[in-house]
Amino acid sequence: MLNDGDWNACIGKQGDEINYVEGYLQAAQLLVDTLLEKEMFGSRDTLAMPILFNARHGLELALKYVLRELGALGMARTREGPVDHDLHAYWVHLSEQRIGDRACREQLAELKPFVESFMKQDIDGQELRYFEHRDGKQSLGEQAVVNLPLIQASVRELRDILDRLMERVARLGQEHVSGTRTAECSRSDLIAIAQIVGPKPSWAEEAFLERKADAMAQFGLSSKSFSKALDAIKASRELKNLIEVESDLLHLSEAKILEIVALWLDANPPKPASTPPRVVNAASISFDDVMRYGDKMSTLNKAAMEQLTVEEFADLQTIFYVGRDRRFGEEYPRLLETTLEAHRLAKERYALFHHILSKKNFINGLAAGLRRIGQPALGKKVAQMRDSLRPAE
Repeated sequence: MLNDGDWNACIGKQGDEINYVEGYLQAAQLLVDTLLEKEMFGSRDTLAMPILFNARHGLELALKYVLRELGALGMARTREGPVDHDLHAYWVHLSEQRIGDRACREQLAELKPFVESFMKQDIDGQELRYFEHRDGKQSLGEQAVVNLPLIQASVRELRDILDRLMERVARLGQEHVSGTRTAECSRSDLIAIAQIVGPKPSWAEEAFLERKADAMAQFGLSSKSFSKALDAIKASRELKNLIEVESDLLHLSEAKILEIVALWLDANPPKPASTPPRVVNAASISFDDVMRYGDKMSTLNKAAMEQLTVEEFADLQTIFYVGRDRRFGEEYPRLLETTLEAHRLAKERYALFHHILSKKNFINGLAAGLRRIGQPALGKKVAQMRDSLRPAE
């Protein structure tokens, strides 16, 4: 291997499956863009097949990738039989299933004209690669010309659809950890349904029947499937917020949280919202200020230790990280259990308290976490406590 940091490309064990999909599609786009921009008329005929083949192969790889990923998530049946290059068969196999995500289904449907167009030219991935078939007949024997500007626009549109489809599949993989979905609806679908049906207290009203019919029509749900969707929404800490149903905290009380927030704000008075970030160096630090802040933090840590049990502080830490790291609210019980196990084994509690309470984004993370785990009103109250102490601009 040449020692060239600029032009050594990662392949093989340093590559990724997505590199193949994006690479073939990008190659098709670059070829046709360059051909037209530089008016390379002498290369029209020779580059037409590589352009079309790269686009076709990119689409084939994308469909295989989507099928494999959805299969791993339990959202699609795998295709039986040998792996081949039958583009149409892979698309039909995906499209005829009830993939439990509306966006996925819509994006697969958008691929139909591209699949059908390629099938007219190349059924099995051979026509665009070889001049002759295995039986000696000429490839593309019934084709005469293709329009390169049309191909350019089509490749660009194909890439856009596949980018959105693969991003959606990746997001479904992220949503999977939440456990919130049904056989016919993804977590994102359930969020949309919750927004349609509105607050749970209003479900007894006659107008709810119209909202129910709207949701069922939009997502193609039977009455039974719609009921399962509502059950999944009601079982989710984060999604219940959308229907105005709160969830209880596992160990902490509202009073304890507000006490800790008040202590923290006393040690860390909020600055004006428009305060710009600044670089701190030894020359700009006041030793007296450092000592005063250290005393305040020590008082805060000790007061929190006196007020919170091991379970309550593990709860506080978990809520903070759910908010800061934008974790799904459904993960809260599992994350709390893991945190609590670690805290029970800790030999020295002071360091645990200081690690969390010394964070300058403590209030932001706590408020966001409370919203995610099903306590939006308390999260709002925490944020308001901070904002009420913020100096005017």
